[in-house]
Amino acid sequence: MKRCTYCGHPITGEAKELLSESTSGARPTTYWHKEPMDCVAAREQATGLSSPLRRRLSRI
Repeated sequence: MKRCTYCGHPITGEAKELLSESTSGARPTTYWHKEPMDCVAAREQATGLSSPLRRRLSRI
């Protein structure tokens, strides 16, 4: 299962693969959501809105 390194949520469907610059494999390949609106963190940053659950958890 692939996880978005930007928001940490699992990626369903296609993902944007970001290859590491390390030839030794010290850094693993990272993945982002293919579309920015699929990414929770990118959507919140673009709209300024977060879910009620996320707001409650941030206060803990």
